Amino acid sequence: SSGINAEYGVPDVDMFYSCKRGDGTRKIPGTHSVQAGLSAMVEKAPTPIGKPSRFIFDMIQEEYGPLDGGRTLMIGDSYETDMKFGFNCGIATALVLSGNAKKEDVEGFERQPDFVMDDISGILD
Repeated sequence: SSGINAEYGVPDVDMFYSCKRGDGTRKIPGTHSVQAGLSAMVEKAPTPIGKPSRFIFDMIQEEYGPLDGGRTLMIGDSYETDMKFGFNCGIATALVLSGNAKKEDVEGFERQPDFVMDDISGILD
């Protein structure tokens, strides 16, 4: 055992981020890949304070009042963080396939997003 007894938070649990580079997309390490070493060293998992945790959602509602779940939409390109955030907060979800998520992945998701679209322009349709 490391003997370290500390709590620590992370902003998200993304394994990687997709970024456009020239005419292609490449993946770069996300927060999870960076914090994994720390977790191994202290033998403790972090507390996510960002997506998919509802921590930030609850703080927003505390500051600004309750959000109407029927009029609130979580839009994102990551199932593991963005869509699960929407599920955890009881709001509708829209998955865009212009980043991390791919069309062939959608069928395998344990829970389906409310909307799936190629890119953010689909919001206006």
